[in-house]
Amino acid sequence: MLWMLLLRKALLQYYPSLAKVTLVDYKVRNLEESIGTGSQVRVLIESSDGETEWRTVGSSANIIKASWLALADSVEYWLVKQAPVSLSA
Repeated sequence: MLWMLLLRKALLQYYPSLAKVTLVDYKVRNLEESIGTGSQVRVLIESSDGETEWRTVGSSANIIKASWLALADSVEYWLVKQAPVSLSA
């Protein structure tokens, strides 16, 4: 998907270590088959940075939106994981 590559390229300028994050698996599930094209879909994304693997999920009636939600959560999770933890109040 082109928009995934464009997001990655834009973020690499500010987060060069994001280069080690890869998409391991991408799955789409139709949650309400009886409705047809208006049904909810669930997108499951599995990502890795070479050390850890994590999974994120997006859900919507629009497959592109569901994919975006799962991808954005995956990148956000990795970025938060990289942030130093401050224990001071």
